[in-house]
Amino acid sequence: MVTSIPQIDKESENSAPSLESKIEGMLIGSAIGDAAGGPVEFVHPPVRSFWSTTKKKITKEGIKELGRLFYLRPYPKETEPFAQWESYGPAGTITDDTRFKLIFFNTLKVYQGELTMRKFAQSVLDFRNTLPEKYQDNYDKWIPEIAYATNWALGIRENAYPVERIWGGIPTMEGQMPFLPIAALNPDDPEWCYKKTYELGYFDIGIAKDINSALVAGLARSLQEDGNWEHFETAMREVDPYNYNNILYVNRQLVKWLDLSHDLVEKADGNIARLFTLLEENLQTVYWWEAWVPIVVVMSCAEIVDYDPMASMQLMMEFGHDTDSYAQVMGAVMGAIHGKEVWPEGIRTTVNDRMKEQFGQNVEDWMKLIKLYKQ
Repeated sequence: MVTSIPQIDKESENSAPSLESKIEGMLIGSAIGDAAGGPVEFVHPPVRSFWSTTKKKITKEGIKELGRLFYLRPYPKETEPFAQWESYGPAGTITDDTRFKLIFFNTLKVYQGELTMRKFAQSVLDFRNTLPEKYQDNYDKWIPEIAYATNWALGIRENAYPVERIWGGIPTMEGQMPFLPIAALNPDDPEWCYKKTYELGYFDIGIAKDINSALVAGLARSLQEDGNWEHFETAMREVDPYNYNNILYVNRQLVKWLDLSHDLVEKADGNIARLFTLLEENLQTVYWWEAWVPIVVVMSCAEIVDYDPMASMQLMMEFGHDTDSYAQVMGAVMGAIHGKEVWPEGIRTTVNDRMKEQFGQNVEDWMKLIKLYKQ
């Protein structure tokens, strides 16, 4: 396996977005990725452009061309519990990846910054009462599997099953949906961010506990003044408060998947179509939302286009499968590194406006809460 770390982007290193811009960039970038990926989630076959289908190596100009293809689409479908809650929703409409963040920020607001597993779990159950009436039926269709584990985590045994049983015992990326903003609460202490994610993520089981917590630790390091892709990945590997790196007889799965992302890019040799094939062949996934999948997809797709933000986001659309979940991670990382200005103002405004129209809160409201409760 290749274990090299991505090279520092000199251009982004020389620019110096403020911490506030980086936090906002992370939050809105995640919501943008979610809204962009929602309309093409699990569409088969995915719509792919020239650079994702040719046998040619991607060029610098090709990277720019890919970036220019990225845009927000309207939804071509009726409401779905885990997708958008507006039938044929307009461009910029979010899915459950961002709705889970609404719940996180509800917890922060209602409990005045006191984040515990029980308080977050209670906010999951209370979310229905915060919604416009037209969305409450969607909530009722979305919540059952999550509610079993939530009730159990709260000590309720009626309509409850052990948390380890959620999603049939599959380690999923569910914790990547609500908890990325934890990085903004204490960016100077990635280990604190890891531990808090680990604590709150009662529905993260098995290796998902480590993978999803490490992602948030990496984001925290990205938010620091000199944060870049190298620092992001290094923090994921090295922030390890529960010593996953030294378990007897067992290799840390996170490291395996990070190494694989570089290995696949090396084998693809600059050809995106080849990379997509290699991802399909090597991800060892069944449902495409297992915890390691967004990590490998995001890391490898960013690397093959030299960590260009817009081209990387476009590749999330073109690879396919759980596009909103992959793109919300990519958007968070790119925004944390480059600041909010990396996203076109029109796209930022559209997503913020849709969130406000549909759910009564958006990134502007989140930023106020972060300022209140930042460690």
